[in-house]
Amino acid sequence: MSAKGAKQIVYRYNGDEKTEELEVDYDGDVVLPEPGGFMIRKDKQWKVVHRIIESSGAGAIPIIRLFLSDHF
Repeated sequence: MSAKGAKQIVYRYNGDEKTEELEVDYDGDVVLPEPGGFMIRKDKQWKVVHRIIESSGAGAIPIIRLFLSDHF
């Protein structure tokens, strides 16, 4: 399995750090909307209000933090 395109996605709901969920996308198949876009998680529609991409160096799997809100 190649790490190319792989990413770790951390979802945070309504700004509450206790709601964080981690998803590892080994194949790079998960398509993430841009800020202002919408997605379905937990059988609910969420708006992406902020996205942070963290990388810890060459060859490392990036961490993408998505901050989601259901208040729109």
